[in-house]
This record gives sequence, C-alpha cells and structure tokens, in this order.
Amino acid sequence: MPPSDPRRRALLLALAAAWPGALLAQPAPESPRLERLRQSIAAGEGSDAFWRAVRAAGTPLVEPGADGKEALVTFLWRGTPQTRSVKLAWAMRSEGGFPLERMSGSDVWHLTLRLPRGMRASYQIVVDPEVPPGADRTARARAEDAAARPDPLNPLPHWPPAPTRGPVSAEPTAPRSVLRLPGALEEPWADAGDAPRGTLTHHRIASQVLDNERDVSVYLPPGAVQTALPLLVLFDREPYLDRVDVPALLDALIAQRRIPPMAAVFVGHPAPALRGKELPAHEGFADFMARELMPWLRARWPAVSTAPRDVVAAGSSYGGLAAAWLAYRHPQVFGSVLALSGSFWWGPDNVPRQPGFDRWGEGEWLTRRFAASERLPLRFFITAGLMEITLTGDGGGILDTSRHLRTVLQAKGYPVHYREFPGGHDYYAWRGELAQGLVALLGTP
Repeated sequence: MPPSDPRRRALLLALAAAWPGALLAQPAPESPRLERLRQSIAAGEGSDAFWRAVRAAGTPLVEPGADGKEALVTFLWRGTPQTRSVKLAWAMRSEGGFPLERMSGSDVWHLTLRLPRGMRASYQIVVDPEVPPGADRTARARAEDAAARPDPLNPLPHWPPAPTRGPVSAEPTAPRSVLRLPGALEEPWADAGDAPRGTLTHHRIASQVLDNERDVSVYLPPGAVQTALPLLVLFDREPYLDRVDVPALLDALIAQRRIPPMAAVFVGHPAPALRGKELPAHEGFADFMARELMPWLRARWPAVSTAPRDVVAAGSSYGGLAAAWLAYRHPQVFGSVLALSGSFWWGPDNVPRQPGFDRWGEGEWLTRRFAASERLPLRFFITAGLMEITLTGDGGGILDTSRHLRTVLQAKGYPVHYREFPGGHDYYAWRGELAQGLVALLGTP
C-alpha cells in the first residue's frame, strides 16, 4: 500500500483514534522541522514533499538553537526498505558513535545535534557496512570506511580537492562533505588562485639515532631565495600535503603578505605504526630532529634561518604534543610551537588500548615538565576544538588539557597565543588554525 494511498491514510487515522499517541511513540525530534514531518507522517502523509524541500535547500538541515551560541544541525539519509543502519562518520567522538534513527513509517533517517555556532567540519555517511561477525575494532573501522560516502544532498564542494602538486601517499584520499555553520571562520587563504607557487621537493633521509629512514618534503617560497627564511617544521607529511595542501596554503599566505616568505619541511614516518611511538615525547626522535634533520636541511638550504625564534615546530594531535616536546628538549633549535589539538592528555601509562594502560594513571606528562622547569626561551600558539572535551574516553580530553597547558605556561611567563575553535579533531578545521598560527607567530601587522 503506497504512502499516499487513501486506504492507508484511513487506516492510520483509525489507529490514531483507537490508540491516541500510538503512532507518536518515538520521542519527539528536537528539530522543529522533523517534528512537523513526524506529525504529517503520523497523519498519513508521505515524505516526498519533505525530500523535495530538502533537496532544494541542501543538507544538513540547520535550525536556530536555544541561544545564539549554537544551532540544531540535522543529518539526513533517504533509506530504502532494505536499509539496516546509517551513521555519521566524522572526527568527533562519543561513547555510542553517531547513528541515525529511522522515523517510524517513513524512509527518513535522521540525527540532530546541538553544535556550536561557526563550526567547521568534514563528514561522511556510512550506510549498511559489511562488518564480519566477531570483527575487532580495526576490522569494523575498515568495513565502515569502505561503506562511507559523501552526503549526496550537501551542495558544497567535496573536500579535499586534489593537491596542487600531486599526491605523495599511495592511499587515495576519500572525498568528504563539508559542514560550515553561520559564523564560520572566513578563510581568504583557502584558494591560492594565481598566487606565485613555491617549489616542493621530496627526499629520503637516514637516521643513525633511530636506525631507520624516512621521507621528508621541503617547500621553498616563490621568487628569489632570501636569507634567514623562517621555517615551518610540520609532522604527518602525507595528510598535510595531500589533504590540507600546505604548500598552496603557504603560497596564498605569502602572496597576501600575511606572513613573510618562508620554508617548510614535512616529516613522515618509516611506517604508519611508528607514528604513535615517535611523536609522544620520544627522546630519540627529538634528537633526530634537532641533531640530524636540521643540520641536513641547513647544509642544503643555507638560507633557512638559524634563529630558534624563526623555527616553528608544528603538528596536530600527537604531532602537537611532539612539537611542544621538541621545543622543551631542544629550545636552542625550536623556539616557536604551533600545537593543533595537541594530545597533552598523554602520559606514559595512560594511553588507551596500549599495553600497561592504567585507566586511573596520571596524564599530562609534558605539562608537568613545563610546570617543574625553569622558563625556556619559547613562545606558543595553542588551539583546540570545542568538540574535543572527551576525545580520549579516559582521563582529560584535548580541550581541557590544552586549557591546562595554556594556564601553566602563562603562569610560568611564557608568551602564549591561545584559541578555541568550533570543531573537532579534523584536518579540515586544522587548515584554518594552522594559517592563523603562522600569522600569529610569524606575521606582521
């Protein structure tokens, strides 16, 4: 019996008369637009008019929140009778994930979230992943990645675009949809346009300290190479080249005169599994960076500044922790820190899903080191997302521990530029935060 069949409508009205509220057994949606739809579905109407309106307006639905600080954002999927599950895949975390719920008697799958005004995020929709029976966390993640897709009704261009200098990773970057709520950060550097392009070269460097080899990439600004070029040292080489396209970002920032001409080195890892070993306060890795990589770099490009203040150690997540650790261990080399959603919750015995994990152990290992030491000649740009309150699931989240590190550094007398952005653990948001950090640390009014 089709949704618009008069017999179906009569049956639904009869049921409603016999058992008031039976068809409204699901909790009322928080979204006023969905509540109106729920009532019309209960009255025997179909969803075709709703979907026509959604297609015209685009997804997700955005409605005013209780105050001007947040919005009601509804993610949608039009299911079929065979659809088993739908979930939202993005960089935020919650204990139960972000499943969409099917509205009774309809093909409407929905999830409404209260999100901060100005939020920037990328996301995908996961529909009916083929998860093997008994799959562990890794296998489940692979299955969900295979089933993830952009939101077909989102009108904004997919992210990320193709990198301007070609990909460096063998793994393809899956397209994602973009959410930009009213009040989102304006990013005039997002498109380099016809800005002069710097050069990007790829190299292989061996480490005696670590007894391994890794890929690094070096960016030099366009035009004649000047002396005393500031230097950005950035971890997670592959995503920052392929997804964020930092060379194009630097081209734009330099062309717009927001920062001076500068160089950059992008540091990879010998294998993905080594990232979690090398970045969290690893003495050998810090010594490799200061005593092997930097001399190698300056021997080939002597225009790079030797002033510690001009060298910005930067990274996100574990990379943000590593940037602060490099500066702590080698302040005579790395004088500026740019930490994007740094994992300052970290401690040697409180890493979830690692051997020896102590759920009740104390974290914030590096923050305690800064608190106990004399003030070093360092300056900081620290940023964290408002949605990163419980990222780890155990102990302090990224937002709380970033706030704590800021407070400790300020109490010790360090220059600290601190920001909180409406978003989460997301390269899409980090692009804008990286740009603002470079302007704060290296730019001129």
